[in-house]
Amino acid sequence: MDKTITIRLGREQEEALTRRATQVGKTRSAVVRELLAEALLEGPVSERAGHLKGSLRLKKATTAWARQLRKRNWR
Repeated sequence: MDKTITIRLGREQEEALTRRATQVGKTRSAVVRELLAEALLEGPVSERAGHLKGSLRLKKATTAWARQLRKRNWR
């Protein structure tokens, strides 16, 4: 590692980080490095958000908003 940084976490974030590290069997630093690397990935939106691809299915368009949303849901 080339550089050390210091960050401040609230109690809840610190506890969540510790839980995640324990769950995956890694150090807290390793978990932070992985999360940071993932957050800083550059690339097309399709690569970063491709797992969100899908369609919206409404049971019945009962409100004006729902009818408009269904009308514009072109997939």
